[in-house]
Amino acid sequence: MVQESERLSLRTKLLLALGQGVEGIWITVGGYYVNKFFLETCCLEPALVGLIQLGVGLFDAFNDTLIGALSDRTNTRWGRRRPWLLFGGPFLAASYVAVWNALPLQTPQELKMLYYTFAYMAVSIGLTSVRVQISALLPELTNDYNERTVASGFNVVGANVLGLTFAVLHSAIVGTENKPSSFLQSAAICASAILLFTWTVFCGIKERYVAPDEPLPSKGILTEIAWAMRNKSFCYVTLMYLAGPTAVTLTQTNIALFCKYVLRDESILMLLVPVVQGTGLFMIPVWVFIANKTSKKHIYLLGGSMLAASMVSLNFVESLEASLVIGVAVGMSLAVPYLVPISMLPDVVEEDEELTGRRREGVLSGLFTTALKLSVTAGSVLTNLILEQAGYVSPSSSCTASGKVVSTVEPDVQPPAVLQVMRWLVGPIPAMFILLAMFAAWRFPITPEVHAARMARRAASTAQIAKEKMDNVKSEPQEHGSAHNEAHEAHDEPCTKVVLDPPGGTDGRMDVHLSHNQDLGTGEFV
Repeated sequence: MVQESERLSLRTKLLLALGQGVEGIWITVGGYYVNKFFLETCCLEPALVGLIQLGVGLFDAFNDTLIGALSDRTNTRWGRRRPWLLFGGPFLAASYVAVWNALPLQTPQELKMLYYTFAYMAVSIGLTSVRVQISALLPELTNDYNERTVASGFNVVGANVLGLTFAVLHSAIVGTENKPSSFLQSAAICASAILLFTWTVFCGIKERYVAPDEPLPSKGILTEIAWAMRNKSFCYVTLMYLAGPTAVTLTQTNIALFCKYVLRDESILMLLVPVVQGTGLFMIPVWVFIANKTSKKHIYLLGGSMLAASMVSLNFVESLEASLVIGVAVGMSLAVPYLVPISMLPDVVEEDEELTGRRREGVLSGLFTTALKLSVTAGSVLTNLILEQAGYVSPSSSCTASGKVVSTVEPDVQPPAVLQVMRWLVGPIPAMFILLAMFAAWRFPITPEVHAARMARRAASTAQIAKEKMDNVKSEPQEHGSAHNEAHEAHDEPCTKVVLDPPGGTDGRMDVHLSHNQDLGTGEFV
């Protein structure tokens, strides 16, 4: 069991935020640029990009849960979570560079698809090795309902700050020319930061997990998953973490193409990203404050409504000025689909322990992370399949060297059907996913009152166990041999037979058994 509720130090919060920032780098840089990189620098066909994302998504369905379960079973002198940070950091850094390596244009499409599929899967493994540990550490470090919200706010701030910083850096290095060498240069800088941040968290964080006196036998992974899926709270928070980020991913994935083809100015993205992410960063403390005054559920319903309305408005944007205004509106509630589910997960872990008698942060965090990755998969697959059906055309300016006939259409111009699809993919379709996430938030059953009652039951149970142990200690004899007390007369009343088992096994404790015997005339120690 974890230690009792206490406030986290600022140092611990900053370290957790730094770990979350590793994921933020990939989510922000990859979210805005990787789909366009695949389509217009690697010159992959949209259907093949969709297949890459689908394959990685299916891989994530068991990868995250497996790593979470293995993390729960890890037992080293460094703890359960920290070894994954030590070895996961360099693996993620190397994989990150591999994804941004543009193969020669003459490389066959099928070979490109295989390369980027395996590179993307490697990023997924590395990201899970880091992300699951950060999620699992939070419920182990504090039991306090509001403190978890504050710590989650730090995490989202960390993800936003580092994500925004490296997204701006990526934009400055790559520019609008999209040269393959520029992508590699940006990837090398980001990978170095990922390695540095991950090892900093490994060196600085301290685990507080205390193994139970008598560990329960381990269960199979399928059994662990089945238990999680029977927990309604976990299902609702996972749905929130699937639907909400899917909406954000759809907008992120398509906004670069939207600026280039609909607004006819690719450089707008270099202004839009800082505006959206910067506003979102500024609003995180505001949302944390509101959550502590109301509840996590309430801020999701409020922020989700604002975000859905802002996304729908993107469908009508025609100018730079309008895009920046709506970018501010989107940024005001952009953190909500991430902040709220992340802060709810530790509460679900406590409920799960009450239901199963086990601490399963790793498994639950693995399944939870799977939801986030599936959101990226859903957004990317949906985007590329729709673009393929609408008639997306590879740009002549960067893809003619591949030797295939691109189009008779004017270079770097898309058909009207594709332009309309891009409008829908950045606005109305994401808004529908936000509404689904809001439904899950409305149904989420753990309120501050429910959590407080659970913590009270835990405190009472802990006090009772402590009292029983003290009573056992007091009843133990001074020596390990048999103890004989003076016989006392009790002929007319039933007496109590006390049996003290001598110390044995590995714990060296004595077990006390009380039984009533109607026939004994004297108290007896055996």
